[in-house]
Amino acid sequence: MEAGVLRGEARLRVSPRGARLLPVQCGAAGTEAVRAAGPPDAEGWVETVLRVESLPVAVGDLLRLGLEVEVLGPPELRAEAARTVTGLAQRYQGAARA
Repeated sequence: MEAGVLRGEARLRVSPRGARLLPVQCGAAGTEAVRAAGPPDAEGWVETVLRVESLPVAVGDLLRLGLEVEVLGPPELRAEAARTVTGLAQRYQGAARA
């Protein structure tokens, strides 16, 4: 069933910790992405492709990994992730509401 709803792809750069968390967050698609990852760079990060359902779902899933993942593409997914984290940063910069 999962394969039927995964229609898009996200190109990612993932930290070593992120690679451990990706299968937990994204199930079989995360496991597959970790297995298909390229070699680690000097910092231990890898590039891979994750099959995703849709842009909004992908943004939510990937942002749960915080700083352990960087969305490299497609451009619209990277832009939406940037808009979301910018909005979060703006929300938390001010004083908390009572």
